[in-house]
Amino acid sequence: MKKFVIIAIAVVVLAGGGIAAFMFLNKKEETQAPQTQQPAKDAFNKTQYSITEPGSPWWLVNKQRPIADDDYAPGELVAPNIKLRWAPIAESMQVSKQIAPALEQMYKGSQTAGFDLMLISGYRSAKTQKELYDGYVAQHGQAEADRFSARPGTSEHQTGLVVDLGRADKNCELETCFGETAEGKWLAEHAHEYGFIIRYPQGKEAIVGYQYEPWHLRYVGPELAAELFRTKQTMEEFFVGR
Repeated sequence: MKKFVIIAIAVVVLAGGGIAAFMFLNKKEETQAPQTQQPAKDAFNKTQYSITEPGSPWWLVNKQRPIADDDYAPGELVAPNIKLRWAPIAESMQVSKQIAPALEQMYKGSQTAGFDLMLISGYRSAKTQKELYDGYVAQHGQAEADRFSARPGTSEHQTGLVVDLGRADKNCELETCFGETAEGKWLAEHAHEYGFIIRYPQGKEAIVGYQYEPWHLRYVGPELAAELFRTKQTMEEFFVGR
C-alpha cells in the first residue's frame, strides 16, 4: 500500500511538472512571437507626372525653367463658369480646359462658405506678358519689377494652369492684404482640397523668386496639392530641393 501511494505521488508530481513546463514554454513562445509590423506608408510618387512636359499638371515653370516655345499656348482654353473680371472672350478670362472643372468646384465651395470671389486673370500669352512686364519696368525699375512680374517666357500664366483670384468688390485686388481677408484665408486653407496651391507663399521669395502673392493659385491636382499643403513646401522645394 505504501509503495502504491509513493508511486501515485510521483505520478502527480511528474504530471504537475509537465503541465508547469508546458505552460512555461508556451508563455515563452508567446513572449518571443514577432510583433505584427504596420505596413509603411507609401512614399509620394514624384514621377507620376512630368515637371518638364508642357501641359503636365506638375509642369515646373519659373525664372530658371522658362517655357521653351515662345508661342506656347494650352491645347484648349475655356472661360470657366465663375464670376469674371472682364468679358468671357478676353484672353485673361481663359484657362486651360483641364483646370476649369476644379476651378468651378472651388468657386462653388467658396460660395457655400459665404464668399464672393472673382477671376482677375488666367491665361496670358507671351506677347501680353511682355507688355505687362515692360510697363512695370518703366514704372518701377527692373529690379523691383522682377519681384512681382515674370519676364516673358517665364510666366506661369502662359501655361493656363494659373489663376489670380480676388474679391468681387475688388477690395485688396492683387495686393498682399488679400491674404488677410476672409476670402484669402479661406483659399489658403481650402484651395488644396480642389487641387490648387498658393504658388508664391509668404516667406518663400528667395525660393520661388517672387514676393508673396496670396491671390496667385496654381493647379497641380489634389494629390500634390495636399502633399505640399501638409509639408508646407513649394514646388521648387519638393521637386528640386531648394
